Amino acid sequence: MVEGFRRIMLPIDFSEHCDRAAEYAAWFARGADATIHLVHIVTNPADPIYEPGEVSYWDMVEHSEQKARTFLEAAVKRCLPAGCRTELHVAQGDPYEKLMEIAARIEPDVIIMSTHGRGGVKHLVIGSVAEKTVRQAPCPVFVVRRGD
Repeated sequence: MVEGFRRIMLPIDFSEHCDRAAEYAAWFARGADATIHLVHIVTNPADPIYEPGEVSYWDMVEHSEQKARTFLEAAVKRCLPAGCRTELHVAQGDPYEKLMEIAARIEPDVIIMSTHGRGGVKHLVIGSVAEKTVRQAPCPVFVVRRGD
């Protein structure tokens, strides 16, 4: 049992790699009866993932945050066991900066995040947000490699 991990931060960007990281977060949470803080950072409210065509231009930011919250709720249902304690966080801006702001606020015991490692030379780089998080996070960071 991992008794020290009571607050688990799980950044989610809605890629297929995030589901795998959520599986690890669920495993850590079961062992410690922890709360998983799912975090999504909207970097561009006009990104097609948020379906910006559904609303007027001036409503895009709020709409993207609502869509992100809906997607986080779906990720909870899809990836985490029933009864798992969760909190959802959505922010706008630079992913690394906002992740660090949220981490300072919730004070996680561990951050579990996926990487978008690529093949070839790019395979050596885990991704700029993940790399910065590993180097600067106020707690341990568990990085989940993409599944091949």
